[in-house]
Amino acid sequence: MNSGLVVSLKDRRIGALLALSVLLLAALTFLFPADSAANDFERVVAAAFDQAIGEVQISEIDLSSLTISEQELLPVFPEVEGDNLEKRSFRLPSDFEGEANLVFIAFRRHQQVEVESWLPLTKDLVESHSGLRFYELPTISARDGMARYFINSGMRQAIRDRKARELTIPLYLDKEPFLQALEIPDEESIHILLVGDEGRIHWRAKGALTEESAAGLERALARRLQARAKVASYDLLDAALLLESKDREE
Repeated sequence: MNSGLVVSLKDRRIGALLALSVLLLAALTFLFPADSAANDFERVVAAAFDQAIGEVQISEIDLSSLTISEQELLPVFPEVEGDNLEKRSFRLPSDFEGEANLVFIAFRRHQQVEVESWLPLTKDLVESHSGLRFYELPTISARDGMARYFINSGMRQAIRDRKARELTIPLYLDKEPFLQALEIPDEESIHILLVGDEGRIHWRAKGALTEESAAGLERALARRLQARAKVASYDLLDAALLLESKDREE
């Protein structure tokens, strides 16, 4: 898994561990200021905290094993609006149509080469997994209506395939808060996000496709779709139980 995925989780877990450790040490200092046992316990707490930080920094997090509360720590794709190149309006992330959505965020025209390096694998995965969709989001600073018209017209001329135009949604927005929400530090490369149908980001990578990023995507996608299938099976079971209960009442 790409290490960028765990940034927000790492920061929050370290913060929680630090706060807990400070509270414990403060309590011990107040209750047992000169007690050797307290000093020994203080050293144990400090050592455990140091070990926890190291483990969070180097460990991969298996998202399929996270509790609901832990999954809520995953970053959320910010709400934005845009029209695809076939002039259909989208409100994202709610209008992403897959159970899992692979989103390519690009900032400059020459970065299309990086996007295209991912397309053969992406199309194979879409064919293999009915719950996967992908989108290209050219991200551009806010422009007036005339400028948007000329930029979009140029992209339509360059993209001859209608399906590709349907999957391309230019975003004209204030980029700074958008990038901050997505924890994207710069615009030097494309960024690739795997977004669930609940809007949370389950995996990320940047730049052209590599063997490592391809393997990471396949693992993350399998976990996401498996987790989604479990939720769907639980929903079906709940519906069946509810129907059975109503039948009994009748």
